[in-house]
Amino acid sequence: MKKFNPEKELKKVQFKSSSNVNSTKLSNLYIPSLVIACSCLAMAGITFSAKLVDDSKDIYSINVEIINGNETSYAQKVKRGPFSDTITSVNSFGSLECTSGNLNYDEESGTISSPYVTENTRCVLVFRPDVVKNIEYDGLNMISDNLGTSYYYKASATDNYVKIKDMLFRIVRINGDGTYRLILNDIIMSSNYGVRNDYYMSDIKVNLEKWFSSNFNGEEYLVEGDYDVTNYSGYDLDNIINFEGYALGYVGMLSVREAELMTKDENGISFFDSVNGIYLSNPNGVTNVYAYKNGEIISVDSNTILNVRPVINVKGTLEGEGTLNNPYTIK
Repeated sequence: MKKFNPEKELKKVQFKSSSNVNSTKLSNLYIPSLVIACSCLAMAGITFSAKLVDDSKDIYSINVEIINGNETSYAQKVKRGPFSDTITSVNSFGSLECTSGNLNYDEESGTISSPYVTENTRCVLVFRPDVVKNIEYDGLNMISDNLGTSYYYKASATDNYVKIKDMLFRIVRINGDGTYRLILNDIIMSSNYGVRNDYYMSDIKVNLEKWFSSNFNGEEYLVEGDYDVTNYSGYDLDNIINFEGYALGYVGMLSVREAELMTKDENGISFFDSVNGIYLSNPNGVTNVYAYKNGEIISVDSNTILNVRPVINVKGTLEGEGTLNNPYTIK
């Protein structure tokens, strides 16, 4: 049997106690330090996360569709605050329209800018081709169309004659892309609209396309246009923008809104007036169609026989004075 040694056993107990005390001291020092370190890391994580959130809130997109410019579009991500960049064109500045946000354009420096960007911005920037610089825009009326800012003539104008081949046209308006919308000055046909007041299924569409194909054969100055064929029960003149109810083609008719713009406050004077009336492109209700007659816009049954004046769109350089004796010609 092993002999018990009191002194030796006491030393073992003292050594264990000493070790536990030292370990406890280390633990007491380590735990607070660990807590502080974790807290710092947590706070740093919160700060970093908040910064990421703030940064994402402060980044906005600027998208600009460009017509007749050196580029066709502009897209940029920018921070909240002042913004400035350069968008140039060989053509002169026409208009800048924004559907969201707000931008300004300085024609002299070619700078597009905003004092302070606070939201995603989407705009259309239109430059006028140099071929239309010979027309005095200051005397024309402005309104927004599908392509930017349109400049239109009043019905009493006498400086909007254009001769193409042996036909005499009148400028209705300069479209937002710088092309010209022309209406034939003479009555060349009569027609009903059709059994239904649906332009796509109408007799008048067939007759217009026959006239066009018999007079034109792919001339380079001809361009497609967007003809408003919306079925209006009522209409306003805030703009002539129409991205849904329009027909795209090389020939069409004057819309009810175009006719109203040109004849409003003109005391019934109109170069496209006629005793029998002319058809406009828009249906009205279930069976009727709009027409222009005796100085006012009226509604008629689609089977009524009325005069028709074709409308086309052209591009090119205008030469001449635009008068009856010296009409513009397309070069």
